[in-house]
Amino acid sequence: MSMDLQANPVNEILYVSFNQDFTCFVCGTESGFRVYSADPFHLTFRRDFEDGSGLGVVCMLFRTNILAFSGGGKNPRFQPNKVVLWDDRHTRVMAELSFKTTVKSVRLRRDLVVVATLNKVWVYGLKTLSLMDSIETTDNPKGLCYLSSGDRIVLICPGRQQGSALVVFYPENYGDPSAPGERERTVIKAAHDSPIAAIALDASCSLIATASEKGTIVRVHELQRDGLAQELRRGLDRAEIHSLTFSPSGEYLAASSDKGTVHIFAIQRPGGGTSAAFGYSAEAGTSNAKSSLQRLSRVLPAYFSSEWSLAQFRVHDYRYIAAFGVDPHTVIIVCANGSYYKARFDPVKGGEMVREEYHQFDDASAGGGAAAKAREPAEPEVAQESSGARGSASES
Repeated sequence: MSMDLQANPVNEILYVSFNQDFTCFVCGTESGFRVYSADPFHLTFRRDFEDGSGLGVVCMLFRTNILAFSGGGKNPRFQPNKVVLWDDRHTRVMAELSFKTTVKSVRLRRDLVVVATLNKVWVYGLKTLSLMDSIETTDNPKGLCYLSSGDRIVLICPGRQQGSALVVFYPENYGDPSAPGERERTVIKAAHDSPIAAIALDASCSLIATASEKGTIVRVHELQRDGLAQELRRGLDRAEIHSLTFSPSGEYLAASSDKGTVHIFAIQRPGGGTSAAFGYSAEAGTSNAKSSLQRLSRVLPAYFSSEWSLAQFRVHDYRYIAAFGVDPHTVIIVCANGSYYKARFDPVKGGEMVREEYHQFDDASAGGGAAAKAREPAEPEVAQESSGARGSASES
């Protein structure tokens, strides 16, 4: 999960991404990069290049010394159409990959390197850098691409048709060119009518979440049955979805948008099982709302079948990404303006989350990049997102 800030930076930060298990996040800056522990929060490491050159795309490999870069900013360290594999222990370039167009994003796992450009996703073996696969996509300016990090190798990206999602299952040891095995592709054609804006995969590789550019609906699809499992409603008005993230257990989904609100949804597991929170929110919240408006369900069936979020948290910035903390009922929020929030939600009562921590990690506020515990800002004045059963039935 990542956030590209190059088009409109508010400070030295050009790019932010979490590592594969969300234990760290890394910032590409106008002068180098910084690595932070996500929970507990602290600056782990920073490197400023001598010539003050910038990184527009950064990706960590778990908590190792291996990173992937692409240049960016006012004085790019590397060309923006190149991916550089970097060994920070020895401060050297391990390898380079060149492309005809600008690199939009990079994803790593212990055996693969995946690079997204505007209309294509490229899959390489990490050890040999042999090209293993290439996938054509619709226009993908965000470089949307999700790569599993566990034993199963699953890749998700936009399909060739607008609103579709392509799921690719690779055999074990796919990163080894000598290993036999064929990939298997599944296209979720009816994910959305509008272009896809965010995607996520749960740790068990059984559920995929998608949101479109309209940003009103998040759909959860069950991969084994290739069917819609849940339809989750963020709000009534359009919004830009910045991130979708499943909790490690798959019980919850966090969604962030430019409305300044992080939403936590309870997720129903494949096979009919539910989390404790889902049982409460569905039966006591969503179901009651449906039953009280049953007469209108024939007119607006899609609207009333969607479920509202269990918990919400509001931030000052409109560009941010969210992941779950060490405690399964906490959420880590990293903002473009250099703000860090840790918030807790009640899995039974839901509602407004409680802020537990606030830090500022941008250069201007943190004394040259050292993470600073800043004074907490006042509660943000954000327009309340509609959360009742009313309004337009326009879906995404």
